Amino acid sequence: MCKGISILKAKLKQELFEEYNLASRVTARGEASEPELHFMFPDPVVELPVEWDGQTQILEWGNRGNKESRLPRSGWCRQESLDAGKWRWLKPEPVVIPADFGLEKGVWFAIDEGIRGIVVRDEQQRPHVYMLTTEASVYYRNMTRHERMPVLVGQVI
Repeated sequence: MCKGISILKAKLKQELFEEYNLASRVTARGEASEPELHFMFPDPVVELPVEWDGQTQILEWGNRGNKESRLPRSGWCRQESLDAGKWRWLKPEPVVIPADFGLEKGVWFAIDEGIRGIVVRDEQQRPHVYMLTTEASVYYRNMTRHERMPVLVGQVI
């Protein structure tokens, strides 16, 4: 799958930093590298940036801990389940999760354009984003030792 993403800080508008308290997510890979933000599923506040309705927004990533919610308790949606109509009752809307890198089992991999996702609403009509996954390519499986990988926009790895 993909337990986290990284996006260059320069790609997010300053208003988002203030609205979603993103300063704590800023990090750098080295002294010569550009600052970037990490969004990880195990984070205390689990959220992802999404391109939705023509804007970049920060949404809650899946439903990790709310047992009362009707939403699936996960952060991922299998592309096959979506195609089979198993999520139809939630009226999913397609989105792109902008990212420069993805992380799985300690391995960072480059992302060219982003990751496909869906947005669904909970009982209070709050939007939640789920990352789409598909069966891993041989390369991805060898690299991360995981059977599932994110559905990438315009990219095969």
